[in-house]
Amino acid sequence: MPGPGDDAPGPTHVAASAAYAWAIAAANAAVEVPAVNAEAAAWAVRGWADVAVGCLALDDPAPARPPRSARDLSGRSLGSALDLSGAFGGLDEVVRAVPIVSGGQHAARLRRLRKLAGPVPPWYPDARLVPGPVRGVGRFIWQAADLLTRFGEDLMTTGAGLPWAASCPLSSARQLAWGARYRPSPSDAHVTVRLPVNRFLARRTWMCLPGRPGPRPAVAEVPSTASPLAQQIWRGIHEGAHLDHLGALTALGPAAPSPAEFGTGLLIAESYAMAVEVLAAVECILAEEGHAVWQLGAGLIERATRLPGGSDPAPEFVDLPTLAEVYVRGPLEILTGGDAARALPDQIVGSLRARWRSACAAYPPATAFGSAAAELLGRSPRPPGY
Repeated sequence: MPGPGDDAPGPTHVAASAAYAWAIAAANAAVEVPAVNAEAAAWAVRGWADVAVGCLALDDPAPARPPRSARDLSGRSLGSALDLSGAFGGLDEVVRAVPIVSGGQHAARLRRLRKLAGPVPPWYPDARLVPGPVRGVGRFIWQAADLLTRFGEDLMTTGAGLPWAASCPLSSARQLAWGARYRPSPSDAHVTVRLPVNRFLARRTWMCLPGRPGPRPAVAEVPSTASPLAQQIWRGIHEGAHLDHLGALTALGPAAPSPAEFGTGLLIAESYAMAVEVLAAVECILAEEGHAVWQLGAGLIERATRLPGGSDPAPEFVDLPTLAEVYVRGPLEILTGGDAARALPDQIVGSLRARWRSACAAYPPATAFGSAAAELLGRSPRPPGY
């Protein structure tokens, strides 16, 4: 059973039983989210779609076995289903056991991914809107978004006046190598997976997968329609930070899936990656990499304005306010030593905070941003999930 990409160092195969066990654990973890009502259901289904991406990396691409008839515990027929083996078999089992009927856009994505392995089982959630209320974004988050937007605008203005270099080639290895100098705890302890899906369908491309001799972080290389510069920042800084975080957690205790992939752990992971983006923006100013500064500033503005109810709301987050908010609040928490920072491994948060102090000393606007963030957090309510 093919595992992490053939071009990657280390093991490239896992047993079907290991893939199945991984999917069971990951799909169950995806259900444990710090949310309620419709948001909880939508978030769980989104998580299952992320699990399906990992299933594509682990399952044999050979044609699926002929379908068999599936029945529930009472003996009622559920229609045809694939033989429950391998990673998708584990995902199927968990989805069948959790009573989520619809998942909106997240279910549509999940079903598209599952279809790549054969007919979608009838118990999978459909793409109707998730019923029930979804809370609005809190007042503090809007204030934090304003702060992040102003800093992003300053970065874009500064970056426009600095030298611009050509973007990296569209290669994960080259993009990650470029970003390593701006990530405080760079690691190359990951494997590369090539998947038959695009960036829109894959979404989260970093994960921990089973392997021999043990679990390892992995990153999926998938085609994207984003500009080369946007891809360079996304892979070299943001996703690179996720891989660094996974590597630190794996060194402390190998696990696949990683606790950073779902629920509260995902909130901490995104907080860290966003903080690394802010740090990288300042360090790119000092290195006179204007193109990177400009793109990083634009990225901060995009996260601040895409909130549900914002000036440019992203459909992806319309029913996921908690997840959308963490891209705004999270970096402030990390850079000021808040709750999210205390949830990170000491070796990576210590390096990040030390680099941030040095960056602030060299670039006074960063000091002003950090002080404003600390003042804002000091009068904010405790967020869910931390």
